Amino acid sequence: MQQNIEFERCIDFLVRMIDKYGEEVLRELEEEKQNKEEKTA
Repeated sequence: MQQNIEFERCIDFLVRMIDKYGEEVLRELEEEKQNKEEKTA
């Protein structure tokens, strides 16, 4: 039971972080990808 509560707290935290920072992280990853493509071109 305790493990289940801790797991749910962890999942809740991850969901909040994805909601808060997800778009920013995806944008940064896309910029890095474009930078790598430009260097190889």
